[in-house]
Amino acid sequence: MTTPSTPTGSAPVGAEPIVVGTLDPSSETALLEHAGRLAATCGHPLRIVHVHQANVLFGDPILGLPGAMQPRSLIIDDSAVGRVAGQLLRDAIEIARKVVDGKVEVSGELVRGHAAHALIKESEGAYRVVLQRRRFSRVHRVFTGSTSARITAHAGCPVTVVPEAWSADGRTGIVVGVSGDKTDEQLLTYALEEANRLNEPVTVLYGLELMAMGAELADHATTRDWTLRAEAYVDDLIRTARAHAPETAGTPLERRVVADAPADALVAAADAARLLVVGRAAHLNAFPHLGGVTRALLREADCPVEVLPLPA
Repeated sequence: MTTPSTPTGSAPVGAEPIVVGTLDPSSETALLEHAGRLAATCGHPLRIVHVHQANVLFGDPILGLPGAMQPRSLIIDDSAVGRVAGQLLRDAIEIARKVVDGKVEVSGELVRGHAAHALIKESEGAYRVVLQRRRFSRVHRVFTGSTSARITAHAGCPVTVVPEAWSADGRTGIVVGVSGDKTDEQLLTYALEEANRLNEPVTVLYGLELMAMGAELADHATTRDWTLRAEAYVDDLIRTARAHAPETAGTPLERRVVADAPADALVAAADAARLLVVGRAAHLNAFPHLGGVTRALLREADCPVEVLPLPA
């Protein structure tokens, strides 16, 4: 089912859409407002996707397994599910259109199937996928997994995960987490371009987990030595990224190196930020996965987390 869109003529012809995975718009104000503002500022059309399943009594498809290896499900066809899903989609589109205020096209699609599978497929032709992180207990996540984490691990475009009930009021700046990886340059260049478009300052954060190298290394002199090395690395990284994106020369940029676990440092920085940007390195095996830091951020960060797929 496709809901007719509202063309405005302001979006670039053939622009890739921003795909928003929605479930219940009555509890997704933060998601729809964030996605709508993003679409309005970058000129990409907004595509609202509601994925619904029939009543499934047993089984849940597992990402990465061939069809013959999937557990069997007993499905009861229930037309009422489709009617309710259609109304929820229309409600989400109405909210999104109010947010974009006619600046870009808004369309909707009702999809039957598994949410993670459907949205990963949608990501193949998308500019970005935007999802909401729901308030589930840790026990619930252990037994059910996280749909947003599955999509983020497999998506073919950047994925932004917005905390439920998040608000941009009183927040400023984009925080980008770097780690000494060869993909840091691409990650920072991307963050600078986003900040320039949004007129936001950038903080480049490098967390030094010295205790992971052995307790005997975490003395004052060693901490200072490793901090100076990290600061020199980040300074060089900033110069290179600025050279690749000269239009961002006026974007305010702060370097921050802290002797703390990267996940803890980034979660703390997210408390006052508008956006947290991290990378997801590509993997050569058949089962792409997220690292521990990215998983922690998707679970704990108090601002939207954008995960950028990067080459291996």
